[in-house]
Amino acid sequence: MFRREEKNKTEPVRKEPFTYIHSGTTLLGQLLAEGRVRVHGQVKGNVKVAGVLEVSKAGFIEGDLIEADEVKILGRVRANVVSGGKVEIWSGGELVGNVRAASLDIEEGAFFTGTSEMVGPDGSPRVSVEGRQAGELAAAHEAEKDPARLASPTTQSALDEGADAAMVASEDVDLRS
Repeated sequence: MFRREEKNKTEPVRKEPFTYIHSGTTLLGQLLAEGRVRVHGQVKGNVKVAGVLEVSKAGFIEGDLIEADEVKILGRVRANVVSGGKVEIWSGGELVGNVRAASLDIEEGAFFTGTSEMVGPDGSPRVSVEGRQAGELAAAHEAEKDPARLASPTTQSALDEGADAAMVASEDVDLRS
C-alpha cells in the first residue's frame, strides 16, 4: 500500500582531477592545473591551480607567483602566494614570500618570512587603508588625548562615576583568552 523510496540510491562518485609531482621530478616553467595538485618534487616557475595546492615535506616550489584556491605547505616555498581561500603553513613548512589570502594559518614550528594581507574571496582588500587614514587614524589620535571617547556604554558610565580608565578596561577585556 505505501511504498518507501529506496535510500540506497547512490550518486556516482565525482572524482576530482589530481596532479602528482613525484619526488625526483623537477618541473621547469609554468604549472597550470585544476583540482588537487600535490608536489613531492620540485617546481621552478609560477603555479596556478584552480583547486588545492599541497607542498609535501619533500616538496619545493620556487617562482614569482603561486595562485590557488587553497595552499597547504609542509615543505619549502619561495614565492608570493595569492589565494581566495586559506593558506596553511604546517609545522616544519617554510614560506619565503608575501601572502594575499582570505585566511592565513601558521602552525607552531612553521617558518614564514614576508608580509600578509587578508583579502575577501574575490581578492579585494577587507579594509581600505585610505579610509582608515582619514577617519580611524584621526580618531585613534584623538583617543590618545581623551580615552573616554572610545569607551563602551558600560565603561563610559563607570568613567563618569570617576573610575580609573585602566581598571575599567581590564574588567571589560580578558587578555588571557
